[in-house]
Amino acid sequence: MKIVMRVLLALAIVLLAYISWRSIQGPIDFNTEVAKRDQAVIQRLVDIRTAQVALRAQTGAYTASFDTLINFVKDGKIATLVKSGDLSEAQLEAGMTEEKAMQIIHSGNEAAIKAAGLWDNVKNAPQLVRDSIYSPAVEVLYPNRPSFRIDSLKFVPFARGAEFEMGTDSLITASGYPIQVFEAKTPYSVYLGDLDKKLLDQKIQEVLDRPGKKYPGLQVGSLEVANNNAGNWE
Repeated sequence: MKIVMRVLLALAIVLLAYISWRSIQGPIDFNTEVAKRDQAVIQRLVDIRTAQVALRAQTGAYTASFDTLINFVKDGKIATLVKSGDLSEAQLEAGMTEEKAMQIIHSGNEAAIKAAGLWDNVKNAPQLVRDSIYSPAVEVLYPNRPSFRIDSLKFVPFARGAEFEMGTDSLITASGYPIQVFEAKTPYSVYLGDLDKKLLDQKIQEVLDRPGKKYPGLQVGSLEVANNNAGNWE
């Protein structure tokens, strides 16, 4: 009987030690995993913002459609300005502007270009070059990322196929100026839902308890305030 009691006591001590260890190690493991997943979700939101800003620059508007955004990144072209040569101080003082110079150069009339003093005899070519080179959007927006998967843009990492929420709107600034806005977001529960429920609930509640209206998740841009497309982690 004494042996049985000793065994039970030893098991109880081991169990208590394990529970004590888990009470310390559990939150550490949780926070480590949260940091890893947050980083992946933030990168995806930054990628979405990059595409949205480029799309608006070309079309004049953001989009609430991931299909539109993904197709733009896949098939779109973005102009890169190639610039070489500058006007001399003497030319500027004589009233020549870059706009005037390029009009003359773009005329293609070599005699007129030379007459305007815009011919470079060393290069045997016009003094100024201002050309646009059109490159695939994906190469311009996401350079040095050969493994970048465009179709993954809408999916939340670690969320088993769940998609980001995305929308667009128009707001009026305090000065009365209309401005277009967009937002993309996902709640913590979507990409952290398989982790410790108690710790996750605590994390969400901590956000909700903060002053002001805070979003319990990660978000870029806003449909409620003009925030220059900032992320709520920035």
